[in-house]
Amino acid sequence: MAIYHFSMKPVSRAKGRSAVASMAYRAGERLTNERDGITHDYTAKRGVEHSEIVLPEGVKADWARDRSTLWNTAEFAEVRKDARVAREFEVALPHELSAEERLEAARELAQELADRYGAAVDFAIHAPHDASDVRNHHAHVMMTTRMVTAEGLGEKTLIERENKWLLSNGLPTTDMQLRDLRQRWEGI
Repeated sequence: MAIYHFSMKPVSRAKGRSAVASMAYRAGERLTNERDGITHDYTAKRGVEHSEIVLPEGVKADWARDRSTLWNTAEFAEVRKDARVAREFEVALPHELSAEERLEAARELAQELADRYGAAVDFAIHAPHDASDVRNHHAHVMMTTRMVTAEGLGEKTLIERENKWLLSNGLPTTDMQLRDLRQRWEGI
């Protein structure tokens, strides 16, 4: 039986994190954060089976398909020293599925997030490593906090809005949105 796990957490400068560093690690790549000049090199990281950027249906934003450009743009879109620069979802991928089926499930979730929020979504699938449970296939799914457009990043996505603003506009709170996303993931 598959193990269910679906967590969400912010990538926040207040916690000393950067979107560039986070995605470099998750994708096993070498990326330079243009805000602080630090290069994050995780090319020696093992276990990254696949990584990919997904955009909302109908959005022509080829600039966002480049990982370095996307996450550096996300960093520069926020000015506050404690800004939330991305949102990460971590999901368990059933080990009973084939590699192709796990990829399709992760891609479907990423597309769901991109379409629902109008954001760019970057995901990486990780295989279990020797020191972990051999069934620990999982995906790290990172989403911009702002909507992606052909020109750059625009308004904040709905999941990033304050709950009082959401409620006053007849929209579900962040917790309600997360519950809905978890239910959607169960269906995927």
